[in-house]
Amino acid sequence: MNQSRPLRILIFTPHIPYPPNWGFGIRVYQFIRELSRSHRVSVLFYTRPGEEKSIEALKQMCHSVHSVPNPLHSDFDKRKVQFLSLFSVRSFQTGSLRTEAMQQTLTQLLDSENFDIVQVESSQLACYDFGKTPAVVVDEHNLEYELLQRMYETERSPLRKLYNYVEYLKFRKEEMECWNRSDACVLTSEREQHILNAHNPNKPSHVAPNGVDIDFFRPSTNPVDPNSLVFTGLIGYRPNTDAVLFFIKEVLPHILMKRPKVVFSVVGMKPPEEVLRLAGPNVIVTGKVDDVRPYIEKAAAFVVPLRMGSGTRLKVLEGLAMGKAMVSTHLGCEGINVQNGEHLLTEDDPEAFAKATLHLVENHDLANRLGMAGRKLVEDQYSWRSIVQTLERFHNELLEAKRLNASHPSAVQCRTVPTREG
Repeated sequence: MNQSRPLRILIFTPHIPYPPNWGFGIRVYQFIRELSRSHRVSVLFYTRPGEEKSIEALKQMCHSVHSVPNPLHSDFDKRKVQFLSLFSVRSFQTGSLRTEAMQQTLTQLLDSENFDIVQVESSQLACYDFGKTPAVVVDEHNLEYELLQRMYETERSPLRKLYNYVEYLKFRKEEMECWNRSDACVLTSEREQHILNAHNPNKPSHVAPNGVDIDFFRPSTNPVDPNSLVFTGLIGYRPNTDAVLFFIKEVLPHILMKRPKVVFSVVGMKPPEEVLRLAGPNVIVTGKVDDVRPYIEKAAAFVVPLRMGSGTRLKVLEGLAMGKAMVSTHLGCEGINVQNGEHLLTEDDPEAFAKATLHLVENHDLANRLGMAGRKLVEDQYSWRSIVQTLERFHNELLEAKRLNASHPSAVQCRTVPTREG
């Protein structure tokens, strides 16, 4: 890539992205790791007690690391702020992250460092004042208002439906305002880029899909258990909680009628009580694990029964990278360049999802063919290094366009919309 000098980049993120063991953190961590190879990267985030070792690990990678104590110390604090947000014109999404302490720290950093790029990880953090920073880029992990809309449409609890509906109405306006204020946006899929372009056709944007470490997640030669199914993720994240509950209650019974020895492993952090209660002979809830790969290796099929969400799911890419036969809802693999019947199987109806899963478990040739095609897809299109290389080019083109506009203010503004290669 042609560039005159390394860029000074601030990654501004709501959570510490280390260890990279959940979707949001993995994306931010990989951006930091890859950008730090060629650029001077600083990081700013909220932190909680007990994260000192994680901060030290980031310092080994970055130019500088800065943190502010998280004002929400517990789930009780979060629930209280969520309740109070119902009576505020501001959404919980932004209200919970907007603090004077963070604004002061951000302002001091911007005044002391001559940053070229501030990359804001999620639209919820875009509520801050970034002063005269040359370029503010919002990295949209999800279209958050779309996620909230899907949550209120899918939730069965009246209280959750009401809360998500109110949040959706508030944050839809806030998120679109953040697009307007930013210099550019990064999206995880072309589908989401089209949504942004429909709202603001002149906004520079770039597709940087979620990726996968193709050296870490590889196909295994270890034997597969024909009665093992797996789902991975941050289980406490509501879309994942809903997916697990949906699978156990509405899909798994159809599978057990044909294969009563099947065991469904729910692998990931912070499983809520409503998931823990369902553990039994046919359901294993692991909680946090050091490495998800042994669970994926063992499984005859990887299931992604998501019914709500936005963005793209890293779990899908990890499963494909390991050559796993996979069944997903259409929403679960949304935004990823997979084809039904070529890389995985897609079904939304519970009984059809169960039949597809049984088909993969019992048809080894099909499972192997899909697994090989999935692995090739991620090798060709979803390695983190190639994704970040295109992001670097976008950063530089954005800065060059802004320099040209500053030099020739009467000229028509140059808007570049690079797309993902490969």
